[in-house]
Amino acid sequence: MTTIFLTAAETSGDMHAANLIRALAARLPEATFVGVGGPQMRAAGCELLEDVVAHATMGLDIFAKVPYFRRIIRQAAAAMRERRPSVLIPVDSPSMNWHMAAAARRLGVPVMYYIAPQVWAWAAWRVKKLARLTDRVACLLPFEERYLRARGVAATFVGHPMFDHLPAPAAVRPAPPADGAWRIVLLPGSRAKEIRRHAAAMAQAAAIIRQSLPQAQFQMAVTDARSAELAAAEVGEALPVVAGQTYRLLGESHFAIATSGTITLEAAYLGVPMVICYKAGWLVFTFFRHALACTRYLTLANILAGRELVPELIPWHGSPTALARPALKMLADPQMLERTSRELMSLAQPLREPLGKPACEATADLVLELIR
Repeated sequence: MTTIFLTAAETSGDMHAANLIRALAARLPEATFVGVGGPQMRAAGCELLEDVVAHATMGLDIFAKVPYFRRIIRQAAAAMRERRPSVLIPVDSPSMNWHMAAAARRLGVPVMYYIAPQVWAWAAWRVKKLARLTDRVACLLPFEERYLRARGVAATFVGHPMFDHLPAPAAVRPAPPADGAWRIVLLPGSRAKEIRRHAAAMAQAAAIIRQSLPQAQFQMAVTDARSAELAAAEVGEALPVVAGQTYRLLGESHFAIATSGTITLEAAYLGVPMVICYKAGWLVFTFFRHALACTRYLTLANILAGRELVPELIPWHGSPTALARPALKMLADPQMLERTSRELMSLAQPLREPLGKPACEATADLVLELIR
């Protein structure tokens, strides 16, 4: 009996792990899946030891959850010791998954890391840890395979798993409106703290843009009903808040104001020009930028482009005017918007199925190779 152990700590990792479970179950019908993660993994057939996604955190907030995650890591290590899985698949979330991989290493369990930690972007010394703690690594970006292999990591570019569930974009993008009725989507983030930090100021930026473009139409897009409640509490009646329709709204929009994150890759894939922001404290950002960061740019579109293709306001200190100003500048130049749209799509398209199959399917092939 093949036992496959998976660990994920975020909503996105939970989704990508669930898709990988389904791909593996199709190849190994007799396999059992066990691990820690979230409800999507459980729905895919994984025996969940703990729902850690409900405790998801990020940045320095993780220090408050250290005792909880230490307990989870001990619990997972004990389960691996008892069940002796054929492979451990840590999914993203290196803060937790470094420890999971180390526990598997001590037990002689092979490690197939899915969604490689971005060691090229910050804290580059971690690449040695990645090489030491893994047998294979599935990476999302084309340059990662070359970077990691040159440093002793057995990496394979499988594409971005975001595309495993996204339909192809429409063949034709919305044309710039002759009457100034721009459709603009606001994306405050997926976590509660992000919504509280960004939503109200984004709505205020929309009001500033309307002073110059009174026909502009705004909607705020969030992931689910709970996020919609949080966003509505922040913006009041200023603009509509829509839950669970982000991809559709992006496809229908001319422009976006977005919190930095995976959603900006969806926007790029659909060719939506944008301004990207992230509210951060000066002290925290200064430490990150000067002590840890290894890249000039912090948003994926600009990293892939090698230049500031879209404005990134990181850190952003909450000023609505700072958001509205670059947006108005871009909206005043439809030709530049069209060029930006084309370049964004050209950067994102190679991330979809580089091996001729979805990322979860390509990664399932790597897992089978490792097991055998």
